[in-house]
Amino acid sequence: MSFNNSSVAAYPHGIITNNIKMNTAPNRFKYMLMVLLTFISSLACAQAVFKKGDEFQRQVLTRSNCVLQRGSQTLHVSSFSTLIKTYKVTDVTDKGAYVVITTDKLVDTVNAMDQNLVYNSAKPADPNSFIQVGLQKMINNQAVVSVNKKGEVLSIRRPSTVNDTLLSFTGIQPENLTPGTTLQFMVNFSVNPSMKKGYAWTNTANSSETVYTVYAVNALTTTLTYKTSVLGDNLNSRINGSILINNNTGVILKRSSQSVSTGYEMVNGIVYTATRRTATVEVNIKK
Repeated sequence: MSFNNSSVAAYPHGIITNNIKMNTAPNRFKYMLMVLLTFISSLACAQAVFKKGDEFQRQVLTRSNCVLQRGSQTLHVSSFSTLIKTYKVTDVTDKGAYVVITTDKLVDTVNAMDQNLVYNSAKPADPNSFIQVGLQKMINNQAVVSVNKKGEVLSIRRPSTVNDTLLSFTGIQPENLTPGTTLQFMVNFSVNPSMKKGYAWTNTANSSETVYTVYAVNALTTTLTYKTSVLGDNLNSRINGSILINNNTGVILKRSSQSVSTGYEMVNGIVYTATRRTATVEVNIKK
């Protein structure tokens, strides 16, 4: 996903007008200085400065309802999960940093076929439960990634792998850490306080397209609304949401979203048509 900085850089109004001639050297110097400061500000907003020992905590609440159907057979699955992850900067390089991603806490409740399953990472997993054993792997595994100064993943040294079907069934949102993607708590485009309310642009990457619109902006934060369309291998999704961004770091302070996905899913080797509705609230803080 790419973003053209030149399309959003906005210089202060009134620097040049048709009625004012800037002929004096002091005025020319002031003009050049203002343009330079605006340019530097734009670059500063495009990068996050990582320091060794920095820790970011990501808290995600997800509520999901899914209807699986095969012929006359219908399966209703609902879930509610609380997920807390820590992103710790263990080393800093000229290109960026190394970040260790750890799942600190996971509480997940799944209701299907009038059966209620509760998993809590603070308690031992039931060895007879495929779901609990699978979720326990999320707690025991760590991902170590190399990122640039914008938070884009350059490489994965020790990827954390969890069964996608398990995540889908439990309603937990998977984290994409492939090279070129951005750490989940950061935006992958420049944020400039000079952007105006109502300004909109489109980002396209792989099989997704997102339209962002500036809802509110001040010197410290920017609030965006967005609409995303995703064409997946087995599910197509429509997502509406909003994000509150720290202008200086590009860190997402809060994100809320609602999505509808349709397609098919496989459960115990059987293919079902699926309709899933998901609501997510995410809060990110720097420890």
